[in-house]
This record gives sequence, C-alpha cells and structure tokens, in this order.
Amino acid sequence: MRVAVVGGGAAGLTTAWLLDRHHEVTLLERDDRLGGHADTRTIDIDGQPLEVDAGFQFFSPGPAYSTFNRLLDALGIDRESYPATLTVADTRSGRAVAMPPASAGRVAWPSLAPERLTTLLRFRSFLSRLPAFLARHDASITVAEYLERERLPKAFTDDFLVPLLLSFWCVDRDEFLGFSARNALYYLGMNAGSGLRAPVQSEIPGGLRVYVDALVGSLERTRVRTDAATTRISREDGRFLVESSDGSVQEFDRVVLACNARQAAELVADIPELAMMRAQLDRFRTFETRIAIHGDRRLMPRDEASWSVVNARWDGEHSSLTVWNRRRGLPVFKSWVTYDDELPDPLYAVAAYEHGMITPEYFDAQATLKGLNGAHGLWLAGLYMHDVDSHESAIRSAVTVAYALAPDSPRLRALVTPR
Repeated sequence: MRVAVVGGGAAGLTTAWLLDRHHEVTLLERDDRLGGHADTRTIDIDGQPLEVDAGFQFFSPGPAYSTFNRLLDALGIDRESYPATLTVADTRSGRAVAMPPASAGRVAWPSLAPERLTTLLRFRSFLSRLPAFLARHDASITVAEYLERERLPKAFTDDFLVPLLLSFWCVDRDEFLGFSARNALYYLGMNAGSGLRAPVQSEIPGGLRVYVDALVGSLERTRVRTDAATTRISREDGRFLVESSDGSVQEFDRVVLACNARQAAELVADIPELAMMRAQLDRFRTFETRIAIHGDRRLMPRDEASWSVVNARWDGEHSSLTVWNRRRGLPVFKSWVTYDDELPDPLYAVAAYEHGMITPEYFDAQATLKGLNGAHGLWLAGLYMHDVDSHESAIRSAVTVAYALAPDSPRLRALVTPR
C-alpha cells in the first residue's frame, strides 16, 4: 500500500521504520530536521563542538523505556548510564536539599541538617506508596486529590514535594495540580527507588541525533521529505489526497498522522467520516516550554556542593529544572526558562516545545481514540496515543500502527520481544 506518515518525530520515524519493507511509505516533515523533541544541538565551547540534547534527554534502562531500549538495540546504539542525582533549591533563601546528600566524593553538608534529613525520610515514605498507586492504572485522580489523600505536612508539600514535581513540567502551579497524578508521579514511582539513592538514567553518547540518524539511515524504501508541511488531507473514492505547502498533492491508501493532537485535529477537519475522531482530538490542550542551553551558574543551586545532575529551582511561584552533566566537567547547563524575565548569559541556544496538558481528560480522550484509531484508513501515532507522556509512549504508538499494517514485520518482533 501507499502510506503517508505525517510527522518526523519519534512516532513518525519509528512508524516509517516498521512499515519500510512492507509498503510504499512517504514521510512528510514540516521542519528542516527530523526527530521532533529528540533535538540535539551542537554548541561551541572554547572552540570545541559539544553535543547537547535540548529536548528529550534521559531515559531509564528499565521497564519504563523497554520498547525504546529494544529499538536502540536493533539499531546498534550505545548508551551510557549513570546516577541522576537531584536537588531541590529555593532561589529566595538558597535552601537546598540534595538527594543523595553525598555522591561521587561530594558532600552537601546543609542537606544533612536534621530538618532536611526529615524531609528526605518523608520523601522516602512518600515514594514507597507510589508503586501500589501506579499499579491501579487510575488516571482520573488529580495531583491535588492525591496529595490531599496522602495527608502530608503542609511545609513538606509546599516547600519540597510540589516544587520538585512541578519542575518537571514548568507550568503554573494551579494547572499542575489539575494534572493526572498517575502521569505526574509515574517517573518517580518507576525510577526514583528509595529517594536516598539516585536513580540510574541513560543517555546516548553524541546525543539523540545519533539514534535519529540511525533510524533514517536504515530506511530502505521510504521517501523522506523535510520542509514539507502538510496543509490539508481529504478523502476521495476511498483514497487520501495529501496536500503540501509547496502546492503538491499526493495520493495514498493509508495515512498515519504522527504529529501532535492539535495538528492532527486540524488535518482531519475536512473529512466528515472522521468527525468523532476530530471531537476527541480537540479535547487535548497544550502548553509551550522554553529551554535554554547556557553557561550561567546563577540558575544552579548557590552552594556548588549541592549541584546535581537534575536541579529544581523554586521561586515561590514557579519551579523549573536545570540539568548539568557533571562528567563533562564543563559549566554547560540546560534550563527551563519559560517564566524567566531574562535569558541566561552566556547563552548558546534556545528551543521551544509544545507539550500536552496531562489532565484526567487527556487520558479519557486517549482511551476513546484508541477505539477510533484506523477508522477509514487513517491512523494516529504520537505519545498522546499511549499511556503516560513519554518517549516510550511515542514508540509504542508506532508499534500499534505496525500491528495493523505490517503484523509480520521482523522489525516489529524485535521491538515487542523481550531481550
């Protein structure tokens, strides 16, 4: 069959890779690069090039990213794993809690103060209850409702736990409290362990561009077009007509929309048979985050002994992350700067990404769309189509499409067969 895949992010690229040997696939990407949120930037530090992932970066070697890791194995991609230490710092007082307080020969002595050790012990107790909650797969409970049920001390919640959780999303506090607790707590429940030992995270040497390039390089029959924005999709005599921004029109037997839900809703608007799908896609709301790659130490905890790989900075209203790679030994940081009045200095790169508001309505729309997927030959792929908001979900959404369109694919078996 002639299959159009609209969108060259993780879901679109993986879909094309899985269908590549079985159909005539055309991949259409509106930007001049492929990868979506897998976005490696090359910056110059004292005349030396350095690869930094501006978007998605960390993933675990465990079950939370099992399909993605199998994809990397199939592509022959090496990974490096190391402890992802974590610090929560209040920018007003300078107070910081480092987890763990001692790591790699560094001791964050203020984190050993009695009240901060009490915070760590409470956090450990909080984490111990997450697996049971996540096992229920209940996405209807909001963060606010979950925290109320936990009956935690107000100071612990307001000064530590909410700033920590909020930093991973960089949205307004009230919006975050309306997120689904299953999604907001998934990372901690699957990866953080006891809270007193840093979780092990993986990265790809050279950045995620390495995996994107490997995916593209292994496409044998797929035609890849960048700078090819899809402007309209219509249906005629059981076929799809896909119009691009350059005025060209191509005919396909099947279409896979591997863009975000907002873009997908716009593209199915002119197909009356897909009105129910459009109605569900319209239920997803999005927000934008701005990320800076920079060398400004002011966005790190004041006490350098408290610096971690992942650092949450809380100003009493907003919480944002700054990521630092200790192993490089360089003052190069990646910070969420959505709410910052001024950009850091020196500044090497700025990126903006659109994310879904992961509310209970998000999961309700997701569940309904699963029953509509593939209707009239149009498929949806993207992280919003599978479980929680993660790169793993994007890959799994491509697997769903491949089960329908190329069920005998050896590549599909490689992704779904445990190692």
